[in-house]
Amino acid sequence: MATTRRRSNRPMSYYWGMVKNMDDSQKLELISLLAESVKPAKDDDMSMEEMLEGYPYKRYTKAELNAMLDEAEAEIAAGGGIPDEEAWDDLEEELELEKQQELEMAGMV
Repeated sequence: MATTRRRSNRPMSYYWGMVKNMDDSQKLELISLLAESVKPAKDDDMSMEEMLEGYPYKRYTKAELNAMLDEAEAEIAAGGGIPDEEAWDDLEEELELEKQQELEMAGMV
């Protein structure tokens, strides 16, 4: 006897109720399962060009990348660029600002 596949008659709000009570690791696992379930069957047969189709960033050749590195090294040798300590200070300030904004947003909820 063959088993028939049944469609759910439950509204999406039913599933939302289940998902909103999950912890983050369970939600990540669910997302992974859902992503796997909608992947095209021929992923392994795709060429590199097909995989990169629609990729939003410009693809550089090795020569172009080397030219950009040479230009950056010349700028640094000429005294340009940002000192390491200053770059880290800027990053730490930015991260602190983001943390404060997150705390403010959490307080609004």
